[in-house]
Amino acid sequence: MILVSACLWGLCTRYDSRVLAVPTWLAQLPHADILALCPEVLGGLTVPRPAARIVGATPGREGTDVLAGRARVLTAEGLDVSAAFIAGAQAVLARALAAGVRRAYLKDRSPSCAHDPQGHNPRGGPGQGVLTALLLAQGIEVMEVRA
Repeated sequence: MILVSACLWGLCTRYDSRVLAVPTWLAQLPHADILALCPEVLGGLTVPRPAARIVGATPGREGTDVLAGRARVLTAEGLDVSAAFIAGAQAVLARALAAGVRRAYLKDRSPSCAHDPQGHNPRGGPGQGVLTALLLAQGIEVMEVRA
């Protein structure tokens, strides 16, 4: 079973409610082997919702810092949505473990899904999202998809 960010799978879950085109290589995977989930929606956030970013974190460890309470996820208006991001990531992790997920393809630049530990994404974003931190801690391979 492979975990995929729901927005990469073409579902309307992005913060801005834009629907992304499913990458050609991703569309070729067997659909029965895909678990498409959005941690932000599972955490109770709406679509659309205000954009959010991680603040107060060590670069490359942002998700871990949010989980440990050393950093927060804030909207542009300053609303703290950390609890929703954590709850959603925990819900995705539980479902992924139950389904036997060993690999995840997650959306780049997302405070939930980013995985760019070397800072190579030319468009920026966190080095590690909240969900990514949980998945990596469980030994699940995470691949960031630029979309």
